[in-house]
Amino acid sequence: MRYLNIKIKKLSLIIALATFAYISLWYFYSQQPLLDLFNKFSFHKNLENDDMTLGFDHIYVTNVSNHNKLHLLQKNYVSNSIYQSIVDHNYKSALILEDDIDIELNIKSIMTDIHPILPANWEILYLGHCSNWEGSSGEPLSDQNHGQSIYKLFKSNRPYCTHAYAVSYRGALKLLKKFTELITPIDLELTKMITTNEISSYTIIPSVITRCLISDESTDLYPGKNILDVFSLKNSTLFSLGFNYELNSTLGFSHIYVLGLESRRDRREKLEVLEKKLNLKFEFFPAVPQEDKKALQELELKDPNLMPAQVACYLSHYKIYQSIIQRGYDSALILEDDVDFELNIASIIANTYRVLPSDWDVYYIGYCDYMERSGYILDGQSNSPFYKVHRSVMPVCTHGYAVSRAGILKLLEHLNPITETVDSTILRLMRAGTINSFSLVPLAMVQWRSSINPSDIAPEFRFHYFISLQHSALEHFGLIKETNNTLGFNKIYFINYQDEPGYQNITEKLTKMSDKLCLVFTNFDSISSSKINQKNKLKESQKVSYLSHYKVYESIINNEYGSALILEGDMDIELRITSIMVDIHRILPTDWDIIYLGYCNTSESTSGEPLPGNNNNQFDYKLFKSDKPHCTFAYAVSYSGALKLVEKLGNSITSPLKPLDIELVNIIQSGKINSYTLVPPIITNFRKSHYGKDISDIHLKNSTIEYFKIDE
Repeated sequence: MRYLNIKIKKLSLIIALATFAYISLWYFYSQQPLLDLFNKFSFHKNLENDDMTLGFDHIYVTNVSNHNKLHLLQKNYVSNSIYQSIVDHNYKSALILEDDIDIELNIKSIMTDIHPILPANWEILYLGHCSNWEGSSGEPLSDQNHGQSIYKLFKSNRPYCTHAYAVSYRGALKLLKKFTELITPIDLELTKMITTNEISSYTIIPSVITRCLISDESTDLYPGKNILDVFSLKNSTLFSLGFNYELNSTLGFSHIYVLGLESRRDRREKLEVLEKKLNLKFEFFPAVPQEDKKALQELELKDPNLMPAQVACYLSHYKIYQSIIQRGYDSALILEDDVDFELNIASIIANTYRVLPSDWDVYYIGYCDYMERSGYILDGQSNSPFYKVHRSVMPVCTHGYAVSRAGILKLLEHLNPITETVDSTILRLMRAGTINSFSLVPLAMVQWRSSINPSDIAPEFRFHYFISLQHSALEHFGLIKETNNTLGFNKIYFINYQDEPGYQNITEKLTKMSDKLCLVFTNFDSISSSKINQKNKLKESQKVSYLSHYKVYESIINNEYGSALILEGDMDIELRITSIMVDIHRILPTDWDIIYLGYCNTSESTSGEPLPGNNNNQFDYKLFKSDKPHCTFAYAVSYSGALKLVEKLGNSITSPLKPLDIELVNIIQSGKINSYTLVPPIITNFRKSHYGKDISDIHLKNSTIEYFKIDE
């Protein structure tokens, strides 16, 4: 007896699988010269408990690791040798496996249910297959579980592949008689016999055993041609035993594409660092530039209103789809180069990928909408308390999604001509039931945006949701400080009151703080009070403040910013404001209009309970529904909030009756705007409030001015 000359990685995988499934691998030596090249096939025999052989008398495992040393005819000879062994040992049945497989974790219980409904005259049973033909026609055989099991038994159609199939004694006799001389692959010969009704064959749907594709290796039977379908398991044994390390470089998919313009080298460099740090394997795929007019004409354009950048994006994804088919990948993860993802993305995908149905077409790991939470949650996720797979609802954006081979084939049928953006096309096909789409909730991939990293598709369009990650990979490795330079908002406005005493000193301190904290402030010159009725009783400073803030609201609307932070006056900022705001954005309700980061009322947290949310109960900073925050030196306004404020304040803009902060409190009290207050504040102001109270009595936990000695 001697050991097989198998690659170490595949030997490790098959031993792990065999151990888990209680398959003891024994190797026997054959004097046949052709088998000497093949070396061995293995089997296990346990007469006392056939549960350990999944209800069969034997389990053979064939070594197909080295296709360069093994000719197709030799492989066919090995198959015949196994059939002969079944007959010689008088086995009633035997399971034949190849060594590049993965097994369903609960395969023993599945096979316990399958054997009672397997017809007595069966000759072949496919536990794994490589064809979408299986189960597409006819009804499944009746079962003892009254249809409750997801695993059904169908008459075989065109199963293809021989990585996992069982043969009965009668089937082995028939195959030996038929296959005296084989010059075509064994799976094609078996399929031919099935389609001509020469043999009685059945297939388990969905598969309980699949081929395990490692890195970029092709199949051994057809080197270089990955043209057959590989189905995913509900619960992978390899994942369970921790043997998924070789698949982690592509996160369990066959390939990872990163789509980006060659001119955006800055983005690529960031992802190259992540690729190295997280042991991932990316292919940087060149996107179609919108300036390439010839390329933009590759597909017929039906919608003339689409911008060139949108057409270029459409074509870029289209070319990736073509590449997936041409290279024979079974699945691929497609990323755009402005993507950021969770630091533990590998474990997140490993834990959720197994939940995907075998007929999945598109899997969104990132998207730009909050509606995915309302989608149907797939069963079998009780052990995944945080990340869950939902049926997709409206997963717009294409910065992070996976596609199966079957999904690509469906998409390619509907992508020419171009009638809308690529994400809208996928959404339309999903709603029509053409493709099966699923979404990860919460998302694990986002687009990172900042003032120096606008969208390539629509650089001027900034009205987007801010969705933060639990643990950003780019932030962890210090690659995107610029994403936080506006604290998660689209803009930070600082209103310049040039007539205010100490204006020059205030500006200098602000510049120093922005440099130390890596923040970007946009100066907004105050508006003259000349437009306000001169008989108005408000103080001059109150009139200027009222008009200036109102104009900022209009600026938010005109620029279509999703949100903006508004600052004014002589302020101090919490040293940890960036990390605090990352946590706050996670618990801030999606329908927020205003959030106060600084205020003049110490009773903001005395009524009501803090909002529930991730880390909110353990976090030093709590988010409350606003009561009477007062003051306007540090508050953020969303796009919807700006619209509401302009509508509410517009009628009195020429003759306001009360200071702006009082007007805002009245609107909040009326319940017509959704306002929240951060307690304790993270921005304070050194001046007297309208009520004479010294605002400087409200102190920060860690003052930026004190820490960097900016006042000295």
